[in-house]
Amino acid sequence: MLEHSTGASLLVRRVMPTKDLAKYAQLQAERVMSPLGFAKLGEPQFFKDSHDEWVQYEIVGNRLSDHRRLLYRALRRDTNFFEFVFEAGEDRFDLLLTEAQGIATSVQAIIEAPPLRRARR
Repeated sequence: MLEHSTGASLLVRRVMPTKDLAKYAQLQAERVMSPLGFAKLGEPQFFKDSHDEWVQYEIVGNRLSDHRRLLYRALRRDTNFFEFVFEAGEDRFDLLLTEAQGIATSVQAIIEAPPLRRARR
């Protein structure tokens, strides 16, 4: 979880593999939006190529009187599964999204790297 001085946040997590990425993404997006007041879930967006597949939702809602915008993305990259949740104030969302996506890509590369194994004696 990374937090920006503006109050924006980015969560990147490795998740257990799932057979139905679209269904998983919808359930998780609904979970993410549940604490927001007057929340609205956007239509899903899909992407797929030979290495990546993702499902993405935009969510708008309120945290107390603060208007918030969220981007939820469930990603399959080869055999790895990740989820990203980016949240920012509605007025700064577009400005910070590109930066958050760059950070998510960097963190994802670290998470994907296999742990070093020490030789046993």
